[in-house]
This record gives sequence, C-alpha cells and structure tokens, in this order.
Amino acid sequence: MSSEVLLEVKNLNVYYRVYEGLMHVLDDVSFSLVEGERLGLVGETGCGKTTTFRALLRVLDSNASSKGDILYKGCNVNKMSQTELLNTRRTEMSMIFQDPTSSLNPVFTVGEQISSVIRANLQAKRINYSENDVKDIALKALSDVLLPDPERIFDAYPFQLSGGMRQRICIAMSVATDRKLLLADEPGTSLDVTIQAQILGLLNNLVKTTGMSVILATHSLGVVRETTDRVCIMYGGEIVEIGPTRSLFANPSHPYTRALLACVPKLTGEGIAEGIPGEMVSYLNPPKGCRFQPRCSFCNEDCNRTKPKLTLYEDDHYVACHKADL
Repeated sequence: MSSEVLLEVKNLNVYYRVYEGLMHVLDDVSFSLVEGERLGLVGETGCGKTTTFRALLRVLDSNASSKGDILYKGCNVNKMSQTELLNTRRTEMSMIFQDPTSSLNPVFTVGEQISSVIRANLQAKRINYSENDVKDIALKALSDVLLPDPERIFDAYPFQLSGGMRQRICIAMSVATDRKLLLADEPGTSLDVTIQAQILGLLNNLVKTTGMSVILATHSLGVVRETTDRVCIMYGGEIVEIGPTRSLFANPSHPYTRALLACVPKLTGEGIAEGIPGEMVSYLNPPKGCRFQPRCSFCNEDCNRTKPKLTLYEDDHYVACHKADL
C-alpha cells in the first residue's frame, strides 16, 4: 500500500432544507485515505454514509448544501469547475449506488448504459477506440461480476432482470474502467451471500492489481473485518471512532462501537442480541454535546454540554468520547 494521500476530508458538513427546518446531517466529518487502501464506513441506517458519498462526488440533492474541504489529489472537489468535476468523475472516481432500480434507466438496454460509461472514460482520457473495443470491455465487466451469459445480459433491459442481477450490473459499470477511487455503498444489497463474497473478492483483487482505493459503506461488521484495512464508525452524522481494523475490533473504545459489536449474532447461539436502546438522533434538533449521549449508559454532564473531538487513543486509533478510557 502506498503512503501517498489520495483523499482528505476536512470538517465536512451537510445540511438539508426540509419543510420542518434545516437538518444538520453531517457534522464536521474528517478522515483521509491513502492510495491502495480499503476503508470501511460503518453505522446504522440513516447515520450519514450515503450522504458522505454523495458529498464526495458533489451529487447531493438540490435541497442540500455543504461546507468543508474535500481534497482529492490535493484539489478541492467543492471548488472544482463543472468541467473539472465531470472529468474527475469520468476518469478518477466511481460509485456503486445502493439502489440498483433507481441507478439504471429502464428504457435503455444494459449494453447501451454500460457502453456510455466506458465511452465517457475513454474520451476523457483521449484514448482512441472502436465500438468493438467498447463492447469487449463491457462484456468482460459483466463476466467479472459473475453474470451468466453476458451477451444476453448486454442486450437485455433492466426490468427483464432480477434485483441481484441489476445490482451486479451497477457494480460492473463502476469497475469496467480504471479508476483510482471506488465508493461502494452497500454493494452486497440484493445479492445472496455466495455472490456477495465473490464480488467482495473481485473488489479486493482490483485493489491488489490496480492500486485502486475503496471506501466501503456497509452494515455488516463481518464484511468490514475481512475486507478493510481501516474502519470509520459513524453515528448520527459524525465519525465517533476510526482506526486500523484489527485494532478497532480487538479494542473497541467508543460506547457505540461496543454496542454495535454486542449486536453481532454469535455462532454459539448464546441468546439473541437486544439491539441498541433508543432511537437515532434527530438531525433537526441534535443534542448540543455528543450525539450518542441520549442512548449511552456512560453519559455524564460533559457529554451533554461539549461535543467530544477525535483524540488519539492508541497507535493510529482515534476516538471521539469523553469516557473512552472506560
């Protein structure tokens, strides 16, 4: 793995204007990613994982606004011109969206959609190509994601395929051309466990062979443990703990991280996890201090008054908690 920093996010905040008021969804999110690194982004549904990805690509909804710095290869994504941004998306970054149904256009064939992505990449890189070259690349990508009979899939429409097949097509579109950064938002959605394991193996192989960096957003702690180098634990739009995967799993320090790990079912069948009590924080009216404090059994007055900052806990392991030494 290279030590060259590919992506650095500094104090990223995202707000959504809704009928009830202003939702503060991401609150000073900061992290970095080096070339060839696999970073896991873990948290409950609604914690801000997808919003983080959309902010990195600058594809937030029209009712959203953001502030903060997103430095990709030293260039601030939030300050790029539209031309620079489009070129970066076409040649450098790619994203696997969580919902395959809304990611594919139902009136165009799979081949037309994946070919348009490949053409845009080749044109942006000023590489000469023929339509046969484009089709060969598309068929290889469809084959790489374990779709049976790629020729038939190439000519099919999305509505003719199952949810799992559509998800694999979205993955194929993301990995068909060389990219430096892949944002994978729940890539195992709609896939059975066998195919999911093979797809994750494909992503790991791409990291090894091409040096591509991956940020993987998922609910599955098991997947993160097996496929990432570092992990960010996210709660209520904040990074509450970040560190090397082995260190974080061996010594979870934030109460939320411990609660997540306690929810993982045990193979020994030692009872059923009760889950984390309470509800996700309200983004319309978040607590002044720690956003996890309404659900935390270790909460004290400091947690109510002051937002904890990410602080070095041990080697490259950071925790945002006033009581992290418990």
